[in-house]
Amino acid sequence: MKKIILILIFIFLNNISIAEDTFENLTKKQKTSYLDFILLKIESRLIQRHALLGTQMVPLRVQFQKIGSQVDFIKKESKILISIIGVMDKRRYQEKKYKPTIVDCNILRNVLLYGKQGYNLIFKKRNKFLTNLHMEEIFISRYLNNLSITDKEKKYIMENTNAKVKIIDPVRRNDVLCTGRVTQDLS
Repeated sequence: MKKIILILIFIFLNNISIAEDTFENLTKKQKTSYLDFILLKIESRLIQRHALLGTQMVPLRVQFQKIGSQVDFIKKESKILISIIGVMDKRRYQEKKYKPTIVDCNILRNVLLYGKQGYNLIFKKRNKFLTNLHMEEIFISRYLNNLSITDKEKKYIMENTNAKVKIIDPVRRNDVLCTGRVTQDLS
């Protein structure tokens, strides 16, 4: 019985030291770069936020049947590209004749990245609730927070992150493609 207890204690202590070595290796020898981690963090947050664009009871924006997003690093340009594709609800827009606009691209990007539309519901003009400064603050706090990188590096990442948003009209093929910096209006 004593031998079994000693063997179990030895195995337990051995496993603890293996776990400590593993975590020590992961912290000292970076297996994943910070860039890979940031890309993964942005992409996972975007995927979590796809549900925000579900069907609304009272539609205040374009209704989508499918949303897709992808985050890539373009090595040649040293830029991060956030690609978002929204497919308009086919059933709804067979009945209603609506042509998507650049404002709809901006709203799609804003809702996914920042959780706000940023536009007046009636006149489709920019509002004061989501300014460029607000977008910068939200982007840094939501996607670059809790990382051991400097404020200068955070600002550099934010300034070199672009968004490419495409809204696909499956009924009339009035697709819209907008691009620009992630914290600026897309055009």
